[in-house]
Amino acid sequence: MPTSSVPVSFGGRRDTGSFCDAGIVVSWNQPEVIAARQIIIQMAKGILSGSVSPVQGARTIARRRFTARLEDDPDILPFVGIASETEALPLGRERVHWQAQALADLQDKIDESQAWALTVASAHCQSLVARSGSLMCWPEG
Repeated sequence: MPTSSVPVSFGGRRDTGSFCDAGIVVSWNQPEVIAARQIIIQMAKGILSGSVSPVQGARTIARRRFTARLEDDPDILPFVGIASETEALPLGRERVHWQAQALADLQDKIDESQAWALTVASAHCQSLVARSGSLMCWPEG
């Protein structure tokens, strides 16, 4: 897989494409970083349009943050909180493993959590979408 050794800057951090920590060299895979960022931006757009559940979108964004090299980004961190606060709620494919009555019993909590997540996430989704051009650039040295 191709990696970049060109100096890059993400979120004000300058990077050479790899770093050495305790003798371990880690390279950043440009296509992997860009693909993760594309998914994050797609999720943000989907949350804003209503086509993606705010909680499920937050879970996806939180999972992709390290690959996207956005783990400390102030617009990403709220999604980590949403994912953490709602991790016990069955959404998406995991619902097939739940009994119908248990799902029905949780539905009010799920709806409440979705509304809360949208309130927390909206401004950060807007910011991510507004920044999408710069987030998708891999600056050349």
